[in-house]
Amino acid sequence: MKEKSVVVFIDAPDPDNFVLVLAAAKCFPDREMCVALTGRPVRFNATQEHATWQWDAESSRLAQEASAARLKNFMRNLGIRITSVFDGGIAPRTLVPHRVHFEEYYKFQDVDPLAAMRYSDLEPQEDLVDFMLEHENLVLVGGPMTGLKQVLERNPDVAKCITEVHAMFATWGTVDLMDLGGAPRGANQFNVACDPVSAHFVLNGLTCPIYLMPTEVTRHGPIGFSTVQELRSALPQNDGVNKMLPLYALWYDAAVKPRQDANPQEKIFIHDVVSALSADPTLRDEIYEVVPVQVTSVPHLPSEKDLWGVVEMQKLPPEVPANIFAATSFAPEGEQKYLEALYKIFV
Repeated sequence: MKEKSVVVFIDAPDPDNFVLVLAAAKCFPDREMCVALTGRPVRFNATQEHATWQWDAESSRLAQEASAARLKNFMRNLGIRITSVFDGGIAPRTLVPHRVHFEEYYKFQDVDPLAAMRYSDLEPQEDLVDFMLEHENLVLVGGPMTGLKQVLERNPDVAKCITEVHAMFATWGTVDLMDLGGAPRGANQFNVACDPVSAHFVLNGLTCPIYLMPTEVTRHGPIGFSTVQELRSALPQNDGVNKMLPLYALWYDAAVKPRQDANPQEKIFIHDVVSALSADPTLRDEIYEVVPVQVTSVPHLPSEKDLWGVVEMQKLPPEVPANIFAATSFAPEGEQKYLEALYKIFV
């Protein structure tokens, strides 16, 4: 019998990734956990004139290493010891201008970025493949599917060692909860758009159960927070939370407040934690309505460029065999159950 593990594939640098790693540790304390970090493609010293495709490998690798150091350093504040962060590759695309992205990577104040770049070697991906081959793996994804695709390409036998995949991934086409009858539908989603080839590869290549938790159940008003003070009031008072909140304050100023000025309904949403909540069957049933789906299309070819980011899904009757499932809405009292689960994660 292989030992059970939870493998968390995250991107960087927003604080949601810290919450996902924390939730994985709290929800699955009896499993060995490892973290793989997928970097975003960036270009240092970029100007407004640089297009998003004008990134370079050296900048991206250094930023990825700095993010790995930041992760290990920060999780200690929450009582979680991360000894190794594995190389999850660099996503091939970004939707965020490089001059903004660079500021995102270095706006956090929890670790000196120069020290991070010098002392934060990522563990090689070959070692992650070996780890997954030796374990029975529950996989959580909080970003593009880049790292998961790469380990499967290195050794396809890894697929036999994955029991389930849970990802904050895709959207039905609106952030309003909706009836899913009728034709297949989907809309652009950030994690898919950053690497549509890997999305296509994973969703069409794995036969294990895959749970997609779309934007409709992450950008949902009752589970959002209009201010950092509202977020503070929803969490316990401890040193870990006190370290986390300044990061959300920076995130609020950089990413939420500008959109909130145009749309008062904009809030702080903790997106990536949904992957861990989905992986716990009790929490999943208490919080979400999940249905079997058929993924009918994941545009990824150059001729489909205008549709990159879409995962087109169609709801299936319950009696039809399926290995892919997607959340459609919150269960009765699901919002309250979500807030209770979020509180417990930080205790």
